[in-house]
Amino acid sequence: MIAYNQEDYIGEAIESILKQKTTFPVEIVIGDDNSKDRTGEICLAFAARFPDRIKYHRRDPNLGMMPNFIKTLGECDGKYIAVCEGDDFWTDENKLQLQVDFLEAHPDVSLCCHNHSVLANGAIEHRNQGITEDVKILETEDYMLDPFFHTSSYFFRRDAQPAPYPDWYRDVLAGDNFLVLLLSMKGKIGYLNRAMSVFRNHGASVSFTRKRLEIKENFVRHLEIFDRYSGGKYASTIRRIIDRWNLVYLVYEPVGYGTKVSYFAKNVPFYLQNFKMVGGIRLLIKYLVPNSLLPQVKS
Repeated sequence: MIAYNQEDYIGEAIESILKQKTTFPVEIVIGDDNSKDRTGEICLAFAARFPDRIKYHRRDPNLGMMPNFIKTLGECDGKYIAVCEGDDFWTDENKLQLQVDFLEAHPDVSLCCHNHSVLANGAIEHRNQGITEDVKILETEDYMLDPFFHTSSYFFRRDAQPAPYPDWYRDVLAGDNFLVLLLSMKGKIGYLNRAMSVFRNHGASVSFTRKRLEIKENFVRHLEIFDRYSGGKYASTIRRIIDRWNLVYLVYEPVGYGTKVSYFAKNVPFYLQNFKMVGGIRLLIKYLVPNSLLPQVKS
């Protein structure tokens, strides 16, 4: 568990782990990146109550999200590692047992994930309701094209991690996405179609606090790095994803209306082939309506 200024949520996150029913011991390793609120105080209180089950590490000075994440992963020494960030929580007391049982039964799988729900504005929204299979087995490129499960569901073999993590991973904004890619190089991905965690969407994640173009440029740059890191094994799929991101995000670039429309016209075949993935009719509107009129169209 990594945490930073999550005093309103971290108690529920820790409690949800302590409630797990398992046939094996579970240790909670918390990396607090020098929180300025009561997060550390709350974690220390839990650690005092459960000294055999909770290890609390405070970073001083602040390391930054990804360096703290990598360091916290390195402080885990169990056979398996699960991820629950300080503002998310688990909802099924059998989650860990089910995931251990799955990986024990599937030695060719390096990562097990599951369905999740989203909590936003006080309401729970269930995800992936279109999936009918109880279990799905995915390859790296399946995930690249459709990263549909959330970080709060990650459960993986500790020895499936790269040792050490590549230097470029420290600068990734979408650290969860690239963690899956790195783990998938050591085995397949198992998906359990059972909602067992909640992602708390409260506007403090990278997708809310960073500018759209910054996220896009960071993601595309690291996809290109990962392409080289993986020896070009997934080159065609990565190219397709980059083309999709370029098409989706050009509408935010500081370019003229004519440039936007011309670019879209050249990419109409790709748009039609990937209609749903690139945003469907909404993307078309963003391209055809001048930026000055978009707020009125949205209204």
